[in-house]
Amino acid sequence: MIAEVALALVLLSGAGLLMKSFVRLQNVNPGFNPRNALTFEISLPKMQYPDESSIVRFNNEAQRRIAAVPGVQAAGFTTILPLAGTNADSSFAIEGQPSNDRNPSPDEEKRQVSPDYFRALQIPLIKGRFFTDADNADAPPVIIVNQAFAKKFWPNQDALGKRIVMGGMSKHPNWITIVGVVGDVRHFGLDVDPKPEMYVPFAQGPYFTSIYVVRSNQDPASLLPAIRREIQAIDSAVPLANVRTFEDVISDSVAPRRLSVVLLGVFAGVAVLLASVGIYGVMSFLVVQRTQEIGVRMALGAQRSDVLKLILGRSLKLISAGAGIGLIVALMSTSTLQALLYNVSAFDTPTFVLVTILLAAVALIASYLPAMRATKADPMTALHAE
Repeated sequence: MIAEVALALVLLSGAGLLMKSFVRLQNVNPGFNPRNALTFEISLPKMQYPDESSIVRFNNEAQRRIAAVPGVQAAGFTTILPLAGTNADSSFAIEGQPSNDRNPSPDEEKRQVSPDYFRALQIPLIKGRFFTDADNADAPPVIIVNQAFAKKFWPNQDALGKRIVMGGMSKHPNWITIVGVVGDVRHFGLDVDPKPEMYVPFAQGPYFTSIYVVRSNQDPASLLPAIRREIQAIDSAVPLANVRTFEDVISDSVAPRRLSVVLLGVFAGVAVLLASVGIYGVMSFLVVQRTQEIGVRMALGAQRSDVLKLILGRSLKLISAGAGIGLIVALMSTSTLQALLYNVSAFDTPTFVLVTILLAAVALIASYLPAMRATKADPMTALHAE
């Protein structure tokens, strides 16, 4: 009994910590609104779309047609999707902050996005403006950065109007002006703090693969047939790939943690079940062994409540011993789970208290059944057997 209770408590403690961590992770604000948003990829064949202008024309037309579909609130596209497991970075130089051996050129995350991308994901604008259709290849280069980027490189200044140049500094740099600051997005995971990010107009840095985000006022999956028709109307040879809702994207991003919770939860459940069966069996055997003793006690005036206290008291001592050993082992072993926990300490007191009370309650219920059977024993039958 002691060993079973101790092992069950160790597994329950780990499962409890992971569950609490997972719940807190699910409540993290990713920096955008994933509800009612559909995403899919379009990769243009280089033979049919050999230059940047043809890529821009296709995507602009596709975005215009999708935005006109009934039920669509906003549609935009990007080259890198948050929480999708991909990333791209680029080095750059900052005007007035020359790089050298001691201060190398910074390197941060970069995405090419359409003007309505921020509206489609409902990423808030903090300062400045979003991109517009006027920010095309013929317009002066512009860029939008997130708050983490602005705080890192201009901690006590306004980032609007500051200029950077992609790559290293040259004699005739192609300066890019910051025109907006947007909210931070947790791109690498809900459990990873937002990193500095740069957003470039897609028309000023097109790429043959685009990832669309379509926001709707209804089930976004219901718009898929209409969206396919609009894309096929532009080019019947271009398919839609990796179609999923944004809630599925988030679900996939936390899949490893969810698997850990499920596995440890199953193991803990099996351990509790085995401990309950074991406790029931041990206490039943104890009652059988002490049948004559119980009969003598009841013949001498012991009440059923006295017998119940006798059996449960014995069980409670064993449960307490198992719980004490289990807590010690749990406190020593759960520190190995720290890497899997988010915003939860490996020594979270409320979790340990809760699982201990839960296990003790289950163990006492398992002990109560044979104890009640002992109180119903006929003293004369027990004495006659003696």
